[in-house]
Amino acid sequence: MPNFDITLNVYIFLLIIGLAVMLGYLPRSRQLAKKQRKIMQLEQEIVDAHAEVLENQREYCELESRFKDVANPNPVISMKEKNRATGTD
Repeated sequence: MPNFDITLNVYIFLLIIGLAVMLGYLPRSRQLAKKQRKIMQLEQEIVDAHAEVLENQREYCELESRFKDVANPNPVISMKEKNRATGTD
């Protein structure tokens, strides 16, 4: 049975492990940064869409209030008393 003598320097082994770990984390950190940028972009689009909806709703309420003011300029309804026959007269 053949025997193989393998000599390995511990410092070089630790350096190789460290490089492998760093090379493993670099692509993942780039991927996470890209996803985070995409999430922020989508959140901004949602905020802009909500702002647009709120602006349209505000304009609609203003238009509706102006229309009510034009249709009925006097908001006070006068209560005129009418003489009714009560049947006891």
